[in-house]
Amino acid sequence: MFVVGINEGKFFGQDSAEEALKLLERIAEHGPNYNLLFSLTERELSELEEDHKVKNQRLTPSRDLEGRRCCEFVPIIQAGMVDKSSRRALGRLLRTTQGHVAWRLWRTPRETVQLYWAYWRRKEHKNEAMRKFWMKHLPTAANTYFEEGAELMAIRAVELLAASQNQGKGGTWVLVVNNEFFEPTARRIGLFLDESAAEKLGSSDFAKDLRDRATELCTDVPDLTPLLLFLYLGVPIILLQSCYFGFERVWNASNIMDQVVLTEERD
Repeated sequence: MFVVGINEGKFFGQDSAEEALKLLERIAEHGPNYNLLFSLTERELSELEEDHKVKNQRLTPSRDLEGRRCCEFVPIIQAGMVDKSSRRALGRLLRTTQGHVAWRLWRTPRETVQLYWAYWRRKEHKNEAMRKFWMKHLPTAANTYFEEGAELMAIRAVELLAASQNQGKGGTWVLVVNNEFFEPTARRIGLFLDESAAEKLGSSDFAKDLRDRATELCTDVPDLTPLLLFLYLGVPIILLQSCYFGFERVWNASNIMDQVVLTEERD
């Protein structure tokens, strides 16, 4: 199994779609049977496949893809279409991730307060730098987002690999992920597929542990995002507004402006 990390919107050079395509080309030279896995959700993958169908067995030029959401995955998806390889999405649903992250923020108010300034700096960091930024300043919430997402993708990838081997099927597996998930995903797959990988993949207990953990990671929890927004954004705005109107009422009741105007008129 290969894990490839690609940067957002990058088609050429290091950490780009080009690197993944070169890997697929080398794999295809040794046999056409390879399987593609993506850090996308099933909906994202199906939409990309529908919107970017292969024409005349040729990939869409990168200039026609620039600026589109998840555009860096399109050349790899199309290469899989041309080679008639299986394609699977392993990503966790956004609403599930949002619920888990909001729950963590609810339990760690100190990190939630950090969002007041960190939110405005979010666009300064992308790809791997983005993960490092959030892990440094909001470690608990970022761990829920990045580490849990990576763990779920690793579990699903290993489950597919185990099922394939148990059915006597060969082939190579290539997992393509956003670069912010590359390090934790590769690390977790490495832990699963260590020296005892052959024994683990054939173990029913190991498979059960993977299923139980995947179910836990995919379990929806109450989304506390609206409550967090009200408590940490709405309440401060209401307090500031109340202070402003209170100050304005006291100011008007004091007649300070009238006294100043009368004094100037007497002068």
